[in-house]
Amino acid sequence: MMADEAVVAVIDALEQLSVPYMLVGSLSSSYWGIERSTRDADFTIKLEDVSIERIAQQLGPSFRMDPQVHFEAIAGKTRHIALAAGTQFRIDFFELGDDPHGLSEFQRRRQMESHGRTAWVPTPEDVIIEKARWSKQGARRKDEDDIIGVIAVQGVENLDWQYIYRWADEHGTRELIERLRASVPEI
Repeated sequence: MMADEAVVAVIDALEQLSVPYMLVGSLSSSYWGIERSTRDADFTIKLEDVSIERIAQQLGPSFRMDPQVHFEAIAGKTRHIALAAGTQFRIDFFELGDDPHGLSEFQRRRQMESHGRTAWVPTPEDVIIEKARWSKQGARRKDEDDIIGVIAVQGVENLDWQYIYRWADEHGTRELIERLRASVPEI
């Protein structure tokens, strides 16, 4: 199974089970910015009437769920990991928690075309906010590059900077975002 096929299979399974979700991480920054390769796909999911076990059943034998439940400390989310059969490609399912920005991001998500499907993705502003949070925690250059890519492709003038800076001030990432915004080349 190829990475794109794995992403499509997960989108289809979540849609069939009516599980609210959005593609996040590098796939969302690639959608709004500059595409880059990745070894995983991240989904935020809102588990209501459907369990993670039911999602695993829907995905079938093409995926192997890690029985270990993980915890992502930045936004306080529970994480479940599935591996696509015969590959090292990983699917991370992050349960929507009660993080204020996470809830806002999920509420603002948009349906867009991705991987040949209509899929839910965060807004470009929310991608910038989340990537800045991740970068702050681990000084990850790829997150900073993703932010620059989103700003460059979307255009500085087309982004809601009041919204971005409101969350950046709360997360302590405003200086980082302003530095990256100032470094964006003209495209």
